[in-house]
Parts: sequence; structure tokens; C-alpha cells
Amino acid sequence: MPRTVLTLMGALMALGVAVAAGWTGPLDAAVANAVVGIRSPLLTYIATSFTALGSEPVVTLLAVIAVLYCFGAGRARLVLTLLWIPFTFLLSTIVKLLVHRPRPLQALIVIPPSYSFPSGHAAAASALFLTLALLATGAERRAGPRRFLIGAALFLAVLVAWSRVYLGVHYFSDVVGGLLLGSAGAVAATAVVRRSGSRSAVQTLGSPE
Repeated sequence: MPRTVLTLMGALMALGVAVAAGWTGPLDAAVANAVVGIRSPLLTYIATSFTALGSEPVVTLLAVIAVLYCFGAGRARLVLTLLWIPFTFLLSTIVKLLVHRPRPLQALIVIPPSYSFPSGHAAAASALFLTLALLATGAERRAGPRRFLIGAALFLAVLVAWSRVYLGVHYFSDVVGGLLLGSAGAVAATAVVRRSGSRSAVQTLGSPE
């Protein structure tokens, strides 16, 4: 897990440098032009619907529901992992201010006033869905269900990321940065809570009766 987190964060830092230096401009422009070429009323409806899955109100609501479930199920320790989800918005804002990248000029929806890199929607969606998937697979020993849940979480996060590029409010490198940020935090937070749980279990087994 730590190696995965370091890899994701290293990739995010390298991408941030590339974006700030303007090296991703040609790729971002090519992707933006390709997206404009496939726009249709149906795809616009789909993108507008799914982009909400990464919005602050929806992500916050789902995180609160997950927290209430953890308390109700007697698994309050998992709430520490879920705290990463709202923290994603703050960290995303900090990175935006550091990179200072302007938004695309033309979009199908209202362009947010914040900077462009990384995508907050992509970061929040990956943080939410991947964290929930990793928590759900914590006690699952079968590889099939684990792969399905993690794959579904990544699919939803990528779908949100695609919607931001399609709607013209982010560049391709923005959403990649958001996915890296959210995923790194989800993996790190889940690993920390699982490790603390394992230590607690060992201490309980080793304590005298």
C-alpha cells in the first residue's frame, strides 16, 4: 500500500509540474477537440447527469450516509477513513492555488470560478467511491468480488472525470490529476485504518485475561 501511495503522489507531482510548465498543452488541446467532435444531445445529458456524482453536495451527502452506517454498524473506527473524503476538497483547492491554471474558455455549463488543475470533481469522486470500495472489500477474501467492487468504483470515478472534460470545464490533464489525488488519499487512509485495526486485534489477543 505505501508503495502505491508514493507512486500515485509522485505521478501527481510530476503531472503538476508538467501542467505548470505548459508541457501538457498539446495533448489537452487534442483531447478537447476530439471531445467536441463527438458531442451530442444524448452524451450531453449523460455527462450532465453523472458529473453531479463528483459535486460537493452529493459527495458530502454520501459520505455522511456512510459515516452514519459505520456508527450504526458498530464500526466507528472506519469513520477515520471516511474523513479523507471531505479533506479532498480542501487539498484540491490548495493544489489549484499552487498550479494556478486557468479554466478552458468554452464550456457547455457554467464555468466555475476556481482554477482548473486538478479537477475537484474527479478527486472527490475517486476519493469517495474508491474509499467505500476498499472498505467494503476489507473482509472479503475472494478475488472476484474485490475486483468487481474496486473496478466499479474506478469506473464511476472515470465517468465523472470524463464528464468534466466533455462539458468543457476541465482539461484532460486536470481530471487525471484529480483521479491521482483522490485515489492516493483513499489508498493511504484505508491502509492506515486497517493497520491500526490489526494492531488493536494483536494487542487484544496478547492481553492477559
